Amino acid sequence: MRIVPEAFFQNPHIHKLMRDGDCAVVHKYTDRQDLDNHRLLSAHALTLVLSGGLMVHNDEGLPTRVDQSQMVLLPKGLYAITDLIPEDGGFEAVVFFFDDDLISTFLESKGMGDYEVFCEPKPALFKANDSFITFTEQLQSLYGQVEASKPMVRMKLLEALHLIVQQDPEAHFLSRIQELKARPRKALEFFMNAHFDKPLDVEDFARLSGRSVSTFRRDFHKAFGEAPKHWLINKRLFKAKALLNTGRATVAVVAQQTGYTDLPHFIKSFQKAFGISPKQYALSQRK
Repeated sequence: MRIVPEAFFQNPHIHKLMRDGDCAVVHKYTDRQDLDNHRLLSAHALTLVLSGGLMVHNDEGLPTRVDQSQMVLLPKGLYAITDLIPEDGGFEAVVFFFDDDLISTFLESKGMGDYEVFCEPKPALFKANDSFITFTEQLQSLYGQVEASKPMVRMKLLEALHLIVQQDPEAHFLSRIQELKARPRKALEFFMNAHFDKPLDVEDFARLSGRSVSTFRRDFHKAFGEAPKHWLINKRLFKAKALLNTGRATVAVVAQQTGYTDLPHFIKSFQKAFGISPKQYALSQRK
């Protein structure tokens, strides 16, 4: 699981064009398939595909395919995103990241600061217009080697949104931007059972489910009859036990597949719960 955009900032193969906190523009090029495609977006993202394609999966509906010269608007949240690499080249894209403050500033400039949204924000696919593609090329040329000031970052991101909206007469893009203000609560039992094995803590689950931490704890106890941390530990360890039963995965892989990023901590937790180390348990099942 990668937390994006922070993971992009730390990746030497992804070029950071400009950044102010979670507001940023990055350029990505790769000719290798990325097997770790699970991402937690901590900011809203607009990805313009320049070559190759993307396959985006989330909890809502069917996968979204994004081809060359298309762009996808992704509300912050959990996704599985796969780069589609063509046989005769690599995957290339420019990604724009927006925080909530910038989205509010943009909507206020359109006279929509008090607009209330109640629908669930979902990935949205658009055809990139010529003005926006030219703007993106200019950003790469101007800021490829020069660091932009923080005020400039936000100004350029606002300019990008304005360019798209100006050539969208039916206001489809603008309506999707409005939806980013939504804070709908997800059905807790379905959401937790689908994602308990992700390397997320209680605060992450609360935010992703559209709740404050205190409300999340209260709703969780009502739904499951126990505290979320205790429930998460049990769910993860019993899944680990089931995976070790198959004998097809190493202890390190099992830890990763059950939400543990610290292998010694996983081993200690497993032994405390079951009175045996995961390696000894796996060996006992093979015998």
